[in-house]
Amino acid sequence: MNLQEHVPLAPLTTLGVGGTARFFIEVQSVEDVKEALEFAREHSLQLFVLGGGSNIVVADNGFDGVVLALRIPGITFEDRGETAVVTAGAGVVWDEFVEWTILHGYVGLECLSGVPGTVGGAVVANLGCYGAQCSDTFVSAVVLDSADEKHKLRVIKKEECDFSYHDSMFKHASGRYLVLPAAFFLTMK
Repeated sequence: MNLQEHVPLAPLTTLGVGGTARFFIEVQSVEDVKEALEFAREHSLQLFVLGGGSNIVVADNGFDGVVLALRIPGITFEDRGETAVVTAGAGVVWDEFVEWTILHGYVGLECLSGVPGTVGGAVVANLGCYGAQCSDTFVSAVVLDSADEKHKLRVIKKEECDFSYHDSMFKHASGRYLVLPAAFFLTMK
């Protein structure tokens, strides 16, 4: 776990404005996430989850809690012949993920190219453009429930996500369910 204090947040957002985070923790693994949640709980601090920094505005006075930057990497796939389930870590840059799928011959995400943010943020916001949405190909996500003191992992399937236009159950429980990796069902060209 990489814990820092008084980190400027403006450079971490697409708008480039805002103050500092009292505590800033960049996480690259599930274990890091659990440690960060425990730190916030032990110090009775509010938690704010930061993905790619798009679609957020940080106040000039900053955030007097823990900013948790999800940077969980990795892309894997399960080839099923004409289809595949492709899984990406929450910290993977969305557009890099889309490019990876295209370069590997998968179809289903190309309409969502060019959108800023991360895979985790795309799932939470049900990213969409040009008539396509993240939920069109989404299968499931492994999440950590920040309200669970035991930090159990849970798989949430598409049917449970209550996806609608630029919306999901994750947005309504802001910061509670931390999307770690997410899986998408894609076809071959």
